[in-house]
Amino acid sequence: MRIGVYPLPGLPEPARNPARWFKLTEKQLSEIIPLSIGCRAGSRQAARIFMLMYSETPISVKQLTPFARGDHRLCFQHPENDRLCVKINREGKAKALKEDAPFYKKFRSERSFDDNWREYQAFQQPAIVNNTPHVWKHIPRCYGWVTTDLGPGLVTDYYATADGLPAQTLENYLQQNGLTTAIQSALDAFASFLRETLLLTKNLLPHNLLVVEDQPAPRIVLIDGFGLASALPLAKHSRYFARKHVEKRLHRMKIRIAWELSDKNQTWLEVEKQQRNTF
Repeated sequence: MRIGVYPLPGLPEPARNPARWFKLTEKQLSEIIPLSIGCRAGSRQAARIFMLMYSETPISVKQLTPFARGDHRLCFQHPENDRLCVKINREGKAKALKEDAPFYKKFRSERSFDDNWREYQAFQQPAIVNNTPHVWKHIPRCYGWVTTDLGPGLVTDYYATADGLPAQTLENYLQQNGLTTAIQSALDAFASFLRETLLLTKNLLPHNLLVVEDQPAPRIVLIDGFGLASALPLAKHSRYFARKHVEKRLHRMKIRIAWELSDKNQTWLEVEKQQRNTF
C-alpha cells in the first residue's frame, strides 16, 4: 500500500526496509533518500534525517518545553534536528476519549482515539500519495515514528520564522494584523490547493493553520486536522463527495475567520450551530 509518509514504497531496496539501513554507510544511505524532503540527493543532511527517524535509541523530550500545547497532544522541536517537529499524545488521553465517547463508538479500539495514529493514517489518502511534490507547499511532510521518553512520537516538518521562533498561527496573525491583502491572497492560494488536490480535512481552524514567511509573499500551511471525522466517509470513495467536502470546509473556514475578526458577541459554538444548515 502506498502511504504519504517516508520512506515511500517504490524506492529501491533497502529503502523499503528501514531495518536494513543500519548496515549502510552514511553515503550509501543518503543516495536512496527521496528529493522531496528538501535535501540534496547524496547529502549528509538527508541521511541524518532518516537515521533519526529509525534510531533504536529513544530521544529525550521530557525535560524540554513544548513549543505548542493542544488538548490532546504536545509538540516539541526535535532535540537532534531543528527542522523537525515531534508530536506526542498526552498521557492517557486516548483512553479518556474512548471512555467519554458515545455508546456507539465504544466498540472501537483505543488507537482509533489516538490523534497521532489518526493523523498517520490520514497521510495515506490519495490527495497526498498521488500528487507531485508541490503538495508539501501547504502541508508538512510526515516522516513516521520515533520512540521518546514520553511515548511514541509522530515526526513532521517544523516551521520557523526568520528569527528561529515557531511560525505564527493564522489565529494569532489575525488578532495582531487583521485580514491583510497578503493573507487574503495566501488564503486564496490555499483554497485553490485544496480544490486541486481534494485533500480531505476536518474543519480548517485558524489555530491549525500557520502563516509561513515566504518571499515575496506568505503562504498558509495546515499542520493539524487531516482526514475525516465523518462516520460515513463518502468523500474517501467519490470525487464528487470529495469536492463537496472540500467546499464545505472552505465555507466554514471563511465563517470562522469572520468570527475571529468580529467582536465575538456570540460564541463559536453558537455561530457554528446557526450556520450548520446553510451549506
